[in-house]
Amino acid sequence: MNLNLIKKNSAKIQASISTIVKIVLVLSLFYATYFHLWHILTANFFLLLLLFMPYFLKKRYQVHIPKEFEYILIIFIISTFFMGSIRGIIIQTFFGISVGFIGFTAMLILFSNSKFKNNYFLIVIFTFSFSVTFGLFAEMAKYYLKLFLEIGNVLEDYPYTMMNLTLVSFGALFSSIIGYLYMKGYRPKILKILVGKFKTENPNFFISKADSPEEILNLIKKGESEKLEFKSTLRTNLHTGEFDKKIELAVLKTIVAFLNSEGGILLVGVSDKGEISGLENDKFENNDKFNRHFTNMIKEKIGNEYIPFLNFEIIPIKGKNVLKVECKKSDKPVFLKDSSGSEEFYIRLGASSNQISGIKLIEYIKHNFK
Repeated sequence: MNLNLIKKNSAKIQASISTIVKIVLVLSLFYATYFHLWHILTANFFLLLLLFMPYFLKKRYQVHIPKEFEYILIIFIISTFFMGSIRGIIIQTFFGISVGFIGFTAMLILFSNSKFKNNYFLIVIFTFSFSVTFGLFAEMAKYYLKLFLEIGNVLEDYPYTMMNLTLVSFGALFSSIIGYLYMKGYRPKILKILVGKFKTENPNFFISKADSPEEILNLIKKGESEKLEFKSTLRTNLHTGEFDKKIELAVLKTIVAFLNSEGGILLVGVSDKGEISGLENDKFENNDKFNRHFTNMIKEKIGNEYIPFLNFEIIPIKGKNVLKVECKKSDKPVFLKDSSGSEEFYIRLGASSNQISGIKLIEYIKHNFK
């Protein structure tokens, strides 16, 4: 009974503990500043940065940090109060590791949502530099604070500053090495669990990337799913050979459903059976006119403001062209204007796009959008 009560109120308990720890750290900062305890000041400043970072990432960049990450951080911070003389060493090394992993994650997200191939060397260098830069800013803040308060000889702190930066660098190096090993396929169970949690909380950042013909073919082999759908044409009814607005609406329904759900990939020019029919059946003079028509469809039937959530390109495969449309989850509900001008709401259920309305629509929007 008590265990169930704790589970039910775990979020409130975690928030309360987090608030208490923040207050203690802030008071400790004032205490350290007043009594000129600069090493304690630096250590607590690092801890405070780490504690506020999940909130900042969520507020500014819509990055959701799993509660497990915050639990680990709070437990670590509380334990540092009992570490005695090694407290500063542990904190600054841990800070370097934590910020390094943030930089590593940022680079992975960047590459997973771009046309560039993963560059392991660049990711590792950025991870290391990102972390060390944070440490450098913290040391600069301490230096200028002492100058502003006109306290002591700042040059006397040079050995300690170098030691702090060295510890942060060690932490950054550790996270860079772990990140590199992860990209190369070495993934310990604990790392898999943590990465899995992060991906679950931020599915919008990890849409499967498919840019080359080989990657598209591998994607087609997987078959249609909740995040992948095929359409033979954009506007042509293959049975009649005529342009058909219903075909266009079917394409747009899929896009709207992806935007309202967890994102996904639409391939136009691929049949339900996974055969490449190509965009040639739509009889556009060139790819530019195809892209222009597709963009106009989005603007007229969905809305110009949702184009940033789409990344589309035409990819040549086996002598034919296929349109790949990557859809990210929208931050607000997306409606499709049908031929009569009314608006419809679609979501993904399994491998199909389904319309919902009434109370189901209200409940879905309430639970899936802010």
